[in-house]
Amino acid sequence: MNIAIEEVSSLRRRLRIEVPADRVNAEFSKITTDFQKIASIRGFRPGKAPLSVVEKRYAKDIEEEVRRRIVPDAFREAVRSKKLNIVHVPGVEDVREAQKGATFSFSAVVDLAPDFKLPDYKGIKVTKTDATVTGEDVAQVMDRLREQRADYKPVDRSVQQDDYVVITYTGTCEGQPIESLVPQVPQLGKQEKFWIWIKDDIFLPGFGTQLIGAKAGESRTVTVDFPADFAQEPLRGKKGVYETQVEEVREKALPTVDDAFAQDVAHCSLEELQSRLRSNIEADKSQRARGDHLRQIFEHLRGQTQFDLPESSVQNETQRALIDIVRENQMRGIPEQLLEEKKEDIFNAAQTSARDRVKLAFILGKIAEAEKIEVTADELNQEILDLAQDSGLTVEKFVKRIRDNDALGEIEQSVLRRKTVEFLLQSASIS
Repeated sequence: MNIAIEEVSSLRRRLRIEVPADRVNAEFSKITTDFQKIASIRGFRPGKAPLSVVEKRYAKDIEEEVRRRIVPDAFREAVRSKKLNIVHVPGVEDVREAQKGATFSFSAVVDLAPDFKLPDYKGIKVTKTDATVTGEDVAQVMDRLREQRADYKPVDRSVQQDDYVVITYTGTCEGQPIESLVPQVPQLGKQEKFWIWIKDDIFLPGFGTQLIGAKAGESRTVTVDFPADFAQEPLRGKKGVYETQVEEVREKALPTVDDAFAQDVAHCSLEELQSRLRSNIEADKSQRARGDHLRQIFEHLRGQTQFDLPESSVQNETQRALIDIVRENQMRGIPEQLLEEKKEDIFNAAQTSARDRVKLAFILGKIAEAEKIEVTADELNQEILDLAQDSGLTVEKFVKRIRDNDALGEIEQSVLRRKTVEFLLQSASIS
């Protein structure tokens, strides 16, 4: 078999593979025989038609099956022969028709794994992140719990700073209803029984503070200067006018921190609640400290290692990063229009993130190889059990999903990465 390799880029190659005629003939013969065994041709008993008749009747199907079998077999042989470390196959090209008595050729574009020298990865100096839990930390969490159980009591007085006011409003801009200018965000133009916190720049710039001094039942005209970079383009740099009716004035009252409060929150005493909060904060701070230590290790490894990355790996990871970024922004309520306007920035951020991830993956893989870090059968089985439990599926159904999606290798790589990361963390010099 003839194999020619063309360098497309630093890590991309085009393999031109030519399969000899005798091998093509052997494949035709084998496949024609296979067709003969199942062929149902008029005038012959099933499986008894002459090869020549079968070959003529199923010529196109036989030729397609020859190509379907030869291409992957010849490709794998070429890769083994040339000892190529392939990470992705972007495409198979120029696949010629298979013919008896003739050579068969095709091309395959492949991306290779980068070859690079590892930096010193043991004893990486890491600045320790303080994970000490203070009384103030506990108090802050307790305050958040109080906020969650706050009571908003109606008051018979004028609106003050930090009050919560229930309003009904209708907005216009340059004489046009705002709801018609930005129909995709109807709450900007019109709302009934809307709660607003009287605090600077909450809701719209200057809106809440213009209600100070008003009482329930009063009407006010509120003006808003939309900034030049406002999210909704039709309103940028313009003035909005809102006819506003004050429905209710409410004052926030926080519960007292005592045993009754602790019982309401966690069905325990105040002392036990404080102890639980401290334990939870400690676990959270320890996890964040670990994340910061790993960030420093990863930045060191990436900064001390320079090599090209496979195009396909970066492209695939960029797509995953894009999906993550868009999903995260949608969950935060960012309008689709704004995402579209920022798509270039989003793509650049996704590509930068993807390049970092891909680079780190190759570095961690090489460290695992150098340290002979491996995933045992027990570790892999335990990971599958854990994932099945997290998914809510039975182990049998989850294993079937793994097989259907050919995902076992991906799961094994995830465990291997985790073990390698733990090795780096344990060997780092944290101070």
